[in-house]
Amino acid sequence: MNAVSTTPQPPGSEGHLRVGTAQRELALEALRNAAADERITFEELESRVPRAVHAVTRADLSAVLEDLLPADRLAALVGSDAPVGEGPGHTWDNPLVLEGTGWKELHVAGPWVVPPFLEVTCSIGGIRLDFTEAVPRSKVIDLVLTVNDWGTTTILVPQGWGVDTGAAQAEVGYVEARGVRTRAQPGKPRIILRGRTSGQVKVRTPTGADRRKSEKFLAKGSPGMPELPRA
Repeated sequence: MNAVSTTPQPPGSEGHLRVGTAQRELALEALRNAAADERITFEELESRVPRAVHAVTRADLSAVLEDLLPADRLAALVGSDAPVGEGPGHTWDNPLVLEGTGWKELHVAGPWVVPPFLEVTCSIGGIRLDFTEAVPRSKVIDLVLTVNDWGTTTILVPQGWGVDTGAAQAEVGYVEARGVRTRAQPGKPRIILRGRTSGQVKVRTPTGADRRKSEKFLAKGSPGMPELPRA
């Protein structure tokens, strides 16, 4: 008697066919959207991402997404060859890295384009990420902190954005979200904050003083700000 395979087969497609980077990235986008909509928890997102990244066949991706997408969308996703985006920040293993240098604060502000994957590293000087005029390219932004600094990391977001700080660890200081909810308002992006810092992390909507500081920084030509995609 022949054994019957129990591997989920993508509807309308051949499950044994191998997938490439484009399909894996579309699967990651679907997982991030599901986390933003709270259809899966952050823990589920963390467990499913490696399965999507290491998927070999269409059936592998189908098994990761089958309870999240209707059959027609699932078939289109696993069979698609369309890339999600190009350049740093558009893939899980190639994030856009923002690196602080020297004693000055790493300050990012103005109308910059935010890709789905960001990694911020700093050893001294502090960090200020101002998303007030930013243009997000994804419904979910994965932001990883690697901060060996006793200073403060300030994250400023517009009204309605969500910031999930549940996976961020402050080894000595603390993580505080003031007036910013974990879940974003409909149509607004959600930042999933991960990683470690030796100092403090403060998440809030910008105050008048915050706006003046960013305006002054931009008026001076944004000294020290990394090269970023612009809106």
